[in-house]
Amino acid sequence: MNDRRFHYHAHAVGVSGRITDPFDEEIEVQAASALPTSGGRSSARHPAYQWRDVLSHKGVSTETTGKHHPETDHHETIASATVEDIDICGVVQADAITLQVRCLHAGGSSDEPRISPHGSEFHNLRIHGKKVELVSYVNHYHDLDTMTKVRDHYRDNARFRDGFHRDACVGRGTAVPERRRKYFPWLRHQANGEMPVHRGQTIVPLFVVKSAPGCEVDGNVIYIPDFGHLHLGELVIAPEQRRLTMLHADLGSPRKGQIMSLSGAGNGGETIPPP
Repeated sequence: MNDRRFHYHAHAVGVSGRITDPFDEEIEVQAASALPTSGGRSSARHPAYQWRDVLSHKGVSTETTGKHHPETDHHETIASATVEDIDICGVVQADAITLQVRCLHAGGSSDEPRISPHGSEFHNLRIHGKKVELVSYVNHYHDLDTMTKVRDHYRDNARFRDGFHRDACVGRGTAVPERRRKYFPWLRHQANGEMPVHRGQTIVPLFVVKSAPGCEVDGNVIYIPDFGHLHLGELVIAPEQRRLTMLHADLGSPRKGQIMSLSGAGNGGETIPPP
């Protein structure tokens, strides 16, 4: 019998944003779900929405769950979210975007939890009506479901390491245009055979842009003239948690501001350490 208390943690957010120019208005967070430490289920939905000519969607929903599986003595948390028919400034559209972060903790164990983004996906992402082609690493980070696995794979697999350096612009410094540098935390990192880590966590692109007609591309960031930047699929990996943001629009012209669609995280832990 498992007599240890487990503190659950998971949250999911549907849509939020703020425009600062030519007007100053905020989109309050839509469809936010969060778990109490005791687990259970939380869900939220926001109906179809139209905000000026900046943002519209046909509905956004989120759900977080936390429960214990006595047959395996695992604690499971799931954060999920979906937005349907999203449109940003008449420039960026998608039929749907989905997010999922699933976490499994073995009861009474000091092992790292297994955390997967499996199920996260863009459905028919378009810019000015033209399809954006993406390379998905969802299955990859589903298999690399602990921080230790990620670090070991980086250290042992030259193909993965080289691909990560390319996609995350590792060490590229001033080779990346100045207006895009803030999206790439490892620009000044000097490769030393170990996965780049800052304060115990690493940041990886979960999706990489293969093609975006009429736009400039670096890794998972698209520069769209007369719009701004689109930052896709940023996954933050730590030993006890993963956080995922699916879409972040950083508007620069003719409007200034930010729109976020779908973010979520999951983790948790027992309140008494194992013997």
